[in-house]
Amino acid sequence: MTDVPRPATAQLLALAAAARPDWATDQLRDVLAQIRCREDMSVGRLIVAVAQLIADPQAEPPDLLAARPEPWRHRRDQPGPETAHRGAAAARAALHHRSESDCS
Repeated sequence: MTDVPRPATAQLLALAAAARPDWATDQLRDVLAQIRCREDMSVGRLIVAVAQLIADPQAEPPDLLAARPEPWRHRRDQPGPETAHRGAAAARAALHHRSESDCS
């Protein structure tokens, strides 16, 4: 089994050069290198962040550094599906709750 998604720096740079000719390719390359050195952003998150940056007409490559996730977010486990089911059940109960005075 291969690890996916894989790093695709050359392809991200090519996409940025085609979609954002107003950006300096060297500047984006430097930003990507800074992020890679810190290793606190997954490859998938980096691809999404670059795509969002490209889509924002006001964005610049250094904005990508601000998009880095806070380290504490990586330490928390995602809530399981049972959490959503409990919340949905509580919401249904609250919406459909009838007191005895409502029935008279």
